[in-house]
Amino acid sequence: MRHDLSWKAATKCFAVGLLVLGLTVGLAPVVGAIPISAVDGTWENAVGGANVSINNLVDPRTARWGTTTGSQSGYNFSPAIVPFEAPVGTPFSLGTFNHLNFVIASGTSITGIDLNFTMTINGFPPLAGTFNFIHNETPNPAADVVTITSPLLTNTPFDGYFFKLLGFSSDGGTTIVTNFTTQEGAENPADLYGLITPSAIPEPATMLLLGSGLIGLAGFARRRFRK
Repeated sequence: MRHDLSWKAATKCFAVGLLVLGLTVGLAPVVGAIPISAVDGTWENAVGGANVSINNLVDPRTARWGTTTGSQSGYNFSPAIVPFEAPVGTPFSLGTFNHLNFVIASGTSITGIDLNFTMTINGFPPLAGTFNFIHNETPNPAADVVTITSPLLTNTPFDGYFFKLLGFSSDGGTTIVTNFTTQEGAENPADLYGLITPSAIPEPATMLLLGSGLIGLAGFARRRFRK
């Protein structure tokens, strides 16, 4: 009877250990995609530039500066079409940025501007953050350079996930950069890419240690039962 009770107690401990292991594994989200219901961005806080105008009531959202023989130079942002599902752990497009890099006949270019970005995930309040664009207007005909900073949208995980902005991509997300070189006298589109990742994943060493402990517990219980 004593052996039977020891076996039952050991079996119970083993079952509890398996439960703990299952809960630990459960820390790693198993959801393959996150439903996105809204994406938007508005231009604000232009630094420098002449004749700067901003229009966030149209798609694409526009920022313009200077005067040219045909049109102004400027930025466009067109948010991604929603709804869509963002794959966890894989970069995805947030929308299209476009630098209209035209020669300014008069006035000066901006040196920076903010994109106030928002994204809504089903069931959660909108995530909001400011992405800073630094504009490097080089002497013509050299290409200009647009740099994006403040890539972290939120330090607070939503339901076990983090989101951050990665940068520009002109090849469908294969190559993502934070410095976008734009050619003179042309429109220069590139998608802005973001990434959703789990906020907590058990380390392999921790999982191996826990699993080894459970195996040892099972062996100990078996030996006690045989005595």
